[in-house]
Amino acid sequence: MTPSFEEKEISTVLQSFPSLQMDEDKRREIASYIRRERELLIQMKRRKKYAKVIGGVAVSFALLFIAYQWMPSGVTSSVPSAQQMNTDESQKAQAAETTSQADMVLTLDSQIQEYIEEAIHKTGKAYQPENMTVIVTDPNTGEILGMGNLKRPNDRVPHIVRAMPDPVVAFPLVTLAAAIEEGKYHDNETYESGTYEITPGQFIKDNNNGAGWGQIRYLEGIQRSSHIAFAKLSEQIPEDSLQQYFERFGFGAKTGTEQLNEQSGKIPNMDTPYDKAMAAYGLAGTASAIQQVAAVGAIANGGELMKPHMTKEERNHIDKGRRVISEETAKQVREILESVVKTAPGSSREFSIKGHAVAGRTGIADKRDQQGKIIEGKYTYSFIGFAPSDDPKLLVYIAVDNPNTDLWVRLWGKEIVAPPFKEIMENSLQYLQQR
Repeated sequence: MTPSFEEKEISTVLQSFPSLQMDEDKRREIASYIRRERELLIQMKRRKKYAKVIGGVAVSFALLFIAYQWMPSGVTSSVPSAQQMNTDESQKAQAAETTSQADMVLTLDSQIQEYIEEAIHKTGKAYQPENMTVIVTDPNTGEILGMGNLKRPNDRVPHIVRAMPDPVVAFPLVTLAAAIEEGKYHDNETYESGTYEITPGQFIKDNNNGAGWGQIRYLEGIQRSSHIAFAKLSEQIPEDSLQQYFERFGFGAKTGTEQLNEQSGKIPNMDTPYDKAMAAYGLAGTASAIQQVAAVGAIANGGELMKPHMTKEERNHIDKGRRVISEETAKQVREILESVVKTAPGSSREFSIKGHAVAGRTGIADKRDQQGKIIEGKYTYSFIGFAPSDDPKLLVYIAVDNPNTDLWVRLWGKEIVAPPFKEIMENSLQYLQQR
């Protein structure tokens, strides 16, 4: 008998949990349960139009854990059998397993998930992007409160955990945090923007085709997302130190999230000043969306890198993160990011939300082919932001890949990414306040 779609999803989910085993009859039973629940969700929420938004694995993952809690007798741990251990030990193991099952809690929030689905549906209908990824977390705990991935059918690795080229929203923030932590950044110091010959014959150009804005303060350069500002900051940080900061923020290693097929990404080469400058503002190396969310979450929460996760085993337990920067450095980066959204000449003022202090950063990256070559005229637009900026409750990451729109909109991309970010963030904050 050919396995059903739901049975295949369950098999995929169970690969992430090698300590769990489930016989075929129980898989079919839970698959039938998942199918009924999925149909009920569609009927109750009228979610047919969002059918392609939530990956089937994500839905079945959640429902499988619900079923796992309701039907624990059908799911057993791959511990030694009773023939290999005495009766008392076996009973203790079973009791511990039952307790673990009872304490397993999902972090996903159905209401926030609905906001995500609605925003992805609207963006997909308006711009027909090749892909779109949204992640919402609590940066203080690393809990994933919702996520969505609008993707092509042949994409086997979700963009949430796929290492993508040019992480332009997160890498520059690591550079900024490193410069502040090392005492190399000062708001009021100035530099010449525009075009910078970093080594003979190698030029760094600002994002307005190298025109720049004249002699400006570093704060203004960061607010304008000046490539030269980050390049010059990178020159003041020793190569091995900057490399260590990228590693410290979790890049080049898997986060350990429950998502399948997570890729570790690659910290870029920093052997030359030009290579280091490219890395500093995110136009080199690869990173996944979830890695960038974790890294910026450390800035939002005061300097601790938290593991992104969708499940927790104790309702009142919060895992301790790993400190990557001081609270003072994190606070200064947050204040700078708030100014990027709040005041001129900040490059992300379109992302401000009335009544809420938002901090964040936009990014535009060229699309690349499988050989790493730039595809002319195709871009990925992203934004990562958190609110309230002084005491963040939510962090939202959005990336829209190669939307179908006119050249002027494609040039900047804010009109594409700002509406879904604001809709998700504002609705979610109001929901949390009323809950």
